[in-house]
Amino acid sequence: MGKNTSKEIKNTSTQSMLAIGIITFTALIIGIIYIGILFTVINSNSIYTIDIIMFIKIFDLILSVLAIGSCILCYTSTKKEELFIISLIHIIFFVDIILGNIDSISISGSQININSYIFMATSLLRISILLISISRFNKIKTLIVKNKVISIVIIFIISLAIGILKINNMIDLDFKDINNFIIYNILLTVVYIIATIAYLIKSIRHKEYIYSVISASTFIFTFKWIYSIFGALNTSANINLVSISITYIGFIVFIGGIICELILSIQKNKELERELSIFKQIADENKHQCMYIYDELENIKYANDAAKIYFTNNNTISNNDLIKERQRLIDDIDKDIIIKIEECVRSQGQWRGSIKLLSRDITLSCRIQKLYLDNNKENTVVIFNDISEKLKEKKYMLEYEKIKSQEQIRSEFFANISHELRTPLNIFYSTTQLLDMKVEKDPDNFITTYLNNKGNLKTNCHRMLRLINNIVDITKIDVGFTKPTFINYDIVRLVEDITLSIINYAKLKNINIVFDTDIEEHIIQCDVEMIERVMLNLLSNAIKFTRKSGNIVVSIQINVNWIHITVEDDGIGIPIEIQERIFDRFVQSDKSLTRLNEGSGIGLSIVHSIVKLNGGEVSLKSDGENGSEFKVLLPNKKLDGDIYGEEVYTVDVQRIELELSDIYELYK
Repeated sequence: MGKNTSKEIKNTSTQSMLAIGIITFTALIIGIIYIGILFTVINSNSIYTIDIIMFIKIFDLILSVLAIGSCILCYTSTKKEELFIISLIHIIFFVDIILGNIDSISISGSQININSYIFMATSLLRISILLISISRFNKIKTLIVKNKVISIVIIFIISLAIGILKINNMIDLDFKDINNFIIYNILLTVVYIIATIAYLIKSIRHKEYIYSVISASTFIFTFKWIYSIFGALNTSANINLVSISITYIGFIVFIGGIICELILSIQKNKELERELSIFKQIADENKHQCMYIYDELENIKYANDAAKIYFTNNNTISNNDLIKERQRLIDDIDKDIIIKIEECVRSQGQWRGSIKLLSRDITLSCRIQKLYLDNNKENTVVIFNDISEKLKEKKYMLEYEKIKSQEQIRSEFFANISHELRTPLNIFYSTTQLLDMKVEKDPDNFITTYLNNKGNLKTNCHRMLRLINNIVDITKIDVGFTKPTFINYDIVRLVEDITLSIINYAKLKNINIVFDTDIEEHIIQCDVEMIERVMLNLLSNAIKFTRKSGNIVVSIQINVNWIHITVEDDGIGIPIEIQERIFDRFVQSDKSLTRLNEGSGIGLSIVHSIVKLNGGEVSLKSDGENGSEFKVLLPNKKLDGDIYGEEVYTVDVQRIELELSDIYELYK
């Protein structure tokens, strides 16, 4: 990738163009020589056998060299293993031609001596290699290609050794009669037809032009072996010279196909080079994202300018120096996170997320993905950018919104408090005016007037006192002044006593209250006064928002870990949109100043805080229209020792009146 990949593509294109030049120039020279010889033969009255044999050898030699060179060069460009393996076949051809063991004919009159026409030992070696090239023995092919130089040397030495032994008559694998020659050529025909079909299928399946070229050349060589059979049955110089010319055609088709493949490779490489140039420009000039690629050995193969500047503030730094800076960044990341990232990349091939640097207030948004380049070697691409400022901006915006929301809540609270305070104060003021007027104008009826307004004054005093108490209590809780005083107490009796104490008040709205428990007694640690405050608040809310003739059910269930206290009513319910914030400070379902029920909106917040101080939890369940269910969970545990409260806790009647003071229907 990057500069190295671009250089490789350019080198491949240069090699392909050089190969085409060499092949084209050589083919041109051969063509000129061949045409010259043809004209010489036409103008000559006789054919000199030695000249023809020498010409055939030279021509074969040149074609085999071109075939070897074009195969290896095309393999360098396309990385097709079959091309390199086939180049080994042409190396055997080359050695045989030098030693005179192929297409070596001896002409007497019009007859040809087939005994030395082809040498079986090297021929068997060639078809073995051809069969390997079309086989599924991938390990053998990979071994051959991986050790290219060794493979070439071994094939060359074996071919040379066989040829020398043949020349010195130390081995004798020549054909003794025509029948053996014909049988062997039939074998060659079958093998080459199989190879032709195999490469044709591979060409269609993989849509690779080069396999079609190999298929075409092997098909032409098939005709050579067929024609050789007819030559053996009718041994004339003309037939066998045609057989030799088929060899030339096979070579020329193969070399021509290689040239076309190299031209296509050049065009493809130019397109890749153009695309790579565009990608490199986009990657290098990307100012928003840092990118680098490293291999299996942790060597950085590519890094764009943004990454270099981020790591070192220098876009001219080398990749080797960049490795140290990258390692420093990795050392600043939590090791457990690195392990998780590596496992994710290993199993899924990619990872995406945020990374926090330990020693710096920096957060990176990062994407990691496996990438396979350079002969399927595993590389890893990392793309990241610093999102610290964005997160800070987001944090500031959230804080701003929170402050803004708090300001709004505070404003609503003060408006609500003003309304809550103004109502009883107006009543005090108007009642005082009425009493003053009675004193002046009708002093005899003053006591009667006072007694008529006494209850109203008391109720509004309770309302004002309740509001002030709530404000004081929530302030104490906020500053940590309020602490629970735990004693071991019968929670069932406590909840039952509190529930029964407000039944008479509920009857004023014709509301039915039911208490239910699955156990008659259970001792736990708790702050009795705090639990009383919680229950009175929840019951007050239930009475307030339950219609006349409604029902309230208080129940207790106990398990190993928790005490479940439930207050359920069939009232108007709590709107769904505020349920998530119902335990927040100053939240009310009805904030209008003309609402039917009074309240400051801090009662449930106090309940939530008190339950938390007792180690418990409180939750709400409501569909928004048909009643509400508040559930209080208290830890099912006791204090060590004999710290018990009074045998019967007396519910504070004044506190009941305070909690219920803002329910108008109870004091009409």
